[in-house]
Amino acid sequence: MDNVDLSAGYIDAIWLSLAFLSGLLMKRLGLPALLGFLGTGFFLSFSGFTDGNLKEILVPLSDMGIILLLFTIGLKIKIKQLIKPEILITASSHIILTTLTIGGVIFGLTFSGLQYFADMTLEASLTIGFALSFSSTVFIIKSLEDRGEITSRHGRFAIGVLVIQDIFAVVFLTLSKSVMPSIWVLALPLYLYLIKIILGRLLDKSGHGELLTVFGFFAPLIAGALAFDLVDLKYDLGALIIGMLLVNHSRKEELYDRMLSYKDFFLIGFFINIGLSGIPTLLNVLVALAMLGFVVFKGLLFIKLFSFFNLRARTNFLTSLHLSNYSEFGLIVGAVAVSNGMITDDWLTTLAIFMSLSFLLSSPFISRSYELYEKYHDKLARWNRTSKELDRQASISGEVKYVIVGLGSIGMPAYNHLKESFPDYVVGVDYNADKVKQLKDEGDNVVWGDTTDRDFWDESNWEKVDVVVLAMSDYASNFNTMKQINKMKERQFKIAAICHYDDEKEIFEKLNVDYIYDYKTSVGEDFAQHAMEKSVKVVQ
Repeated sequence: MDNVDLSAGYIDAIWLSLAFLSGLLMKRLGLPALLGFLGTGFFLSFSGFTDGNLKEILVPLSDMGIILLLFTIGLKIKIKQLIKPEILITASSHIILTTLTIGGVIFGLTFSGLQYFADMTLEASLTIGFALSFSSTVFIIKSLEDRGEITSRHGRFAIGVLVIQDIFAVVFLTLSKSVMPSIWVLALPLYLYLIKIILGRLLDKSGHGELLTVFGFFAPLIAGALAFDLVDLKYDLGALIIGMLLVNHSRKEELYDRMLSYKDFFLIGFFINIGLSGIPTLLNVLVALAMLGFVVFKGLLFIKLFSFFNLRARTNFLTSLHLSNYSEFGLIVGAVAVSNGMITDDWLTTLAIFMSLSFLLSSPFISRSYELYEKYHDKLARWNRTSKELDRQASISGEVKYVIVGLGSIGMPAYNHLKESFPDYVVGVDYNADKVKQLKDEGDNVVWGDTTDRDFWDESNWEKVDVVVLAMSDYASNFNTMKQINKMKERQFKIAAICHYDDEKEIFEKLNVDYIYDYKTSVGEDFAQHAMEKSVKVVQ
């Protein structure tokens, strides 16, 4: 079919409708909606909507989505988390070994007589190997967010590896352009020092309305991406670093929440754009399917490398599973190779299909990651070379009667309220290690623990516990925790959980939650009750 060039209004109607319907279908199938967005891109490509207004619309959306994604992630991580040997050494070693292995296999196929690989040079083979050494930042972060695992131990390790990979990407893009960064890059440390102060003060004065939203675009796009691009550095790395500069600001959580929905929308353009990279032939699909074995190799290599460090088998497995896919950066590397005449355009289409298939393969495994770990626990534990465990689960014991899980905007006030009445009988649990350390330094009785881990519930003494409050702000974490609680042989304590929507309440009822706090409804009722109580006291 000839390429179709319609007005922007009709194009918007087409891609938005297809994206929504395909995303809804994937959700009904228990898969991430982003797979539907990928399918939308391929469908539009087959239909001929590849030129004209569609790309003019989607490319800016895609770029903005990546910038906001890296910025919001920067608001969640600290630089000191990236210099740990288990992140630095694992990420670097994995890139080198993957590049050599995959590049070597592809170059070896040039001697097989297969026409598709006949013209591949060693340089081109290693370039493709390098392209396939990266994991998808967009896919992984979306998966972690959907499961409420961004601040978990394995979530932080995965993000740390992604950042190290991004640094390798900066070096590659610099060398591939044969252009060194501008001399002004030497002023970057001073710029970052000053911009941190400036942005912090601007954020303080941005209020809580539309100005905060504008700041959420200004900071990553202008102060980050544009500034880095001006000195010939990777623009999305600038957005990430600007986010990291604001990680300790008192309003960073509010800013993160404000930009979340914008980021999700713009990323739709990114996934559709991948599908528009070209119309695949049967040969492209067959080669991409044959290469899927590299997904398994990549995951096993991560497990093996992480096993040299003091990680629990569970953390190792979950981190490696999330990293077992291929990155959108592979398309950038492929485009560079095409422009340099090392590979044909056909390879770029194959890489796009391969990346999409890796998402499709990874998604169901990630959604069942907890069950898979429990099923293969013994085998995975033997893969770990160290007996010492860096992130051993906390153990609840002693005279504790009340356990508050999740010490955020809801859980912390609940903990403080119980602490006033029962100071010796309440404990808080959170899997944000930095937050736990800070609260411990302030004298609070809190412990680090991942309540979605079966070991947390099996290794603790629950005989004297009366109530466990699931106060995590995201539904996914509370849901996954409740699934683990229901696997206990018996429990005498009551469960209280918060929900925000009626469908969440129905699911919690089926999971045998004893008390469900309907946040949106109950907050208003509690407010009215407190207002009446205060009014009565004033009258008296």
